[in-house]
Amino acid sequence: MKRFTLLILLTFPLSIFAGGPWLEKKKSGYFQFQTTLPIGSYNRLFLDGNKQLDLNRSVIDLNFQAYLEYGITDKLNLITVLPFKYIATGSEQKSLTNSTLLPNGNLSGIGNYKIALKHQVSNKNLKIAVSVQSSFKPINNALDKGLITGYDANSIGLYGHIGKSFSARSYSFLEGGINTVSNNFSDFYEIHYEIGHQFKNSVWGVFTLDLRESLRNGSYQNDNLRQTGFYTNNQEYFSFGLKSSYELKNKVGLTAAVFGAFTGNYVAYMTTFSLGVYKKW
Repeated sequence: MKRFTLLILLTFPLSIFAGGPWLEKKKSGYFQFQTTLPIGSYNRLFLDGNKQLDLNRSVIDLNFQAYLEYGITDKLNLITVLPFKYIATGSEQKSLTNSTLLPNGNLSGIGNYKIALKHQVSNKNLKIAVSVQSSFKPINNALDKGLITGYDANSIGLYGHIGKSFSARSYSFLEGGINTVSNNFSDFYEIHYEIGHQFKNSVWGVFTLDLRESLRNGSYQNDNLRQTGFYTNNQEYFSFGLKSSYELKNKVGLTAAVFGAFTGNYVAYMTTFSLGVYKKW
């Protein structure tokens, strides 16, 4: 399979960020910078599946992210992700859902920094890998306005990755894991499925499904964050994505993607799109 990695959702937080069971070889790597943008501002959240929560103010959420995967050995990769966010609340909506109207404002800063080690278990016809993934909180917040650039918690998770290349032009994989979270946030599990095909014009087309479910065993609550949807406890989603990639010369390529959700809990009720550039060596 021609190497193809696309970092999944930025708007949906803490998604799986290791790209399946394929590893970079020793001293080789993959770096990507991408931005994920909403299609306009949003003023509603998913709530308890298909319900909707109207917000007191419109919300803007802009995301920028650097992703690196590097081969320490042929069977051990280091993965690191550094996100940066700009978020803002704007005009007051006509009908207030919450009793207290927060002041509007904006905030920028680093999100939850992520690092992982991925080990290849099997490199036969069926590829298998495992990874340990951690997330940390060098974040900014303005809680009086309902603004925060990441979860106010650290986490650690164990993941499994399994997949197969059907030919040089097609592949599929499934990965998932469970995470333990600090600061009274609920633990959660997440699952990612991806299938991709390279067309004659050398463009990769990819379809993804992502599921995140909270174990609802944490007591953390901040009502101000529930007015914006930023990194509150028990966030959940069942989402889908369409992604594409085209490689130029010298192992430099371009990526594009669009994402939406079927259901969710305290995540934005809207579509997002991503644009990126990558370099392989």
